Amino acid sequence: MQSIRKAIAYSSAGRYLRLVIGLATSIVTARMLSPEEIGTFAIASSVVMIMAEFRILGANAYIVRLPTVGVEEIRSAYGLTILVSWGMGAVLAAAAWPLGNFFDTEGLVGVFLLLSVSFIFAPYISIPDALMTRKYKFREITAINITSAIVQLAAVVLFIKMGLSFYSLALSQLCGVLIKCSLGLFFTREIKVYAPRLVGIKSIARLGIFVSVGHVIRKAQTTFPDMLIGKLGNPAQVGLFSRGLGFTVFSSSLVLSGILPVALPYLSSVNNKGQDVGSAYRHAMQLITGVSWPILAVASVASLPAIRLMFGDQWDQAAPVASVAAFWAMFRAAHVLAPNALIAVGKEGSMLTKEVIVFVAFLLVTTFGYIANGIIGVAYAFVCSGAIDFLISSWFVRSKIGLNFLTYCMAMARSVVLAVICWGAAKLLSFFVPFDQVPPFVIFLYMCALMPVVWLGSIFMIGHPLKKQIMIVFRHVLARN
Repeated sequence: MQSIRKAIAYSSAGRYLRLVIGLATSIVTARMLSPEEIGTFAIASSVVMIMAEFRILGANAYIVRLPTVGVEEIRSAYGLTILVSWGMGAVLAAAAWPLGNFFDTEGLVGVFLLLSVSFIFAPYISIPDALMTRKYKFREITAINITSAIVQLAAVVLFIKMGLSFYSLALSQLCGVLIKCSLGLFFTREIKVYAPRLVGIKSIARLGIFVSVGHVIRKAQTTFPDMLIGKLGNPAQVGLFSRGLGFTVFSSSLVLSGILPVALPYLSSVNNKGQDVGSAYRHAMQLITGVSWPILAVASVASLPAIRLMFGDQWDQAAPVASVAAFWAMFRAAHVLAPNALIAVGKEGSMLTKEVIVFVAFLLVTTFGYIANGIIGVAYAFVCSGAIDFLISSWFVRSKIGLNFLTYCMAMARSVVLAVICWGAAKLLSFFVPFDQVPPFVIFLYMCALMPVVWLGSIFMIGHPLKKQIMIVFRHVLARN
């Protein structure tokens, strides 16, 4: 358990630093580029992010899940990822002109061509990352991600200053990819396995198809709206929606980004030892929702000052999207570990079935939402799809890992109470300090002073399971001192 805590500590610290740098990048680009320019890049990146999930075809999950990994398994993983990733990069480059014509947006062709280059380096990023993940080398992974993020931030500022507009975003992303590739190979240099082979790729591809399609479907829930709005609306609407949804995703990632990389190796280890995956899943979700739900509840109230503080007044129309989407993120966080749990117990087929059902419902409600009420209609459609996701995920978790629905809901009850208390405190503050009139930095200071006290006090008052973890950390700090 100590190794798990250490891995989560490194992963969380690195992800949080990366989130801060990513936030700084978003702030810089939002203030240096217009909604139309950012929306143009968002349309292209939404297409590429979906394709990017296929380029490694689950080879990283295959390596992480195996009890032991040898030279031949690594070579097979390289063989499959090179075959798929390079092929998809070529397809994307060839499709740049048809895609540009489809969305009828000037400059998209060049962005697609630049983003296609990253597919060349994907195998030599994903395989080293998987090798480090299975050994819980999150300190090295953190170093890679932070260095890449810093380089990307510096590059985007330089390129925008050079007058490259939305091309700056694609060029800086490519710089980050080159850094990840170089450092990933450096930190796994003792393995010295780079030559691909095509023998033995069938078992990897079988897992990869399920994992990659599942990832694509989950990713599409944040990227499909950009394509939908880009086709039916205009780049400015895409920019506003992506910034509103991006704020919600950022708020959720404050907790989840540090935990998710550790989830699959942890749950796989529990399953390999013959322990109860359902019990481990329930306990992990209690801790995750105890942190993520209060953050999202507060974000739903304070979206306007937060967006003004980060991006400026020109993005005010993104605030209603963020407020509504926060409830979608809460539904989604309720079973955020479900895909990892199903993969860990060898039920990746069930994971894919679940994602397909949810995505079909998502496509229907989001399309109807935009036609009915524009981008805010899409936000409400997100909430509807989130509720569907929660119910379907609960059924699969019950049937595949034996976690009873009522037992799980009862376990989440204290997290619900904790989120309601924090939401009420933020709402009460908005009555005394009007969020639309007071400078956003002042509201930020009020939030920083009030919300941690409310959250911690509520944890001890209602006896949330986080109380035990906080006390463990507190005793550990006292013992070290």
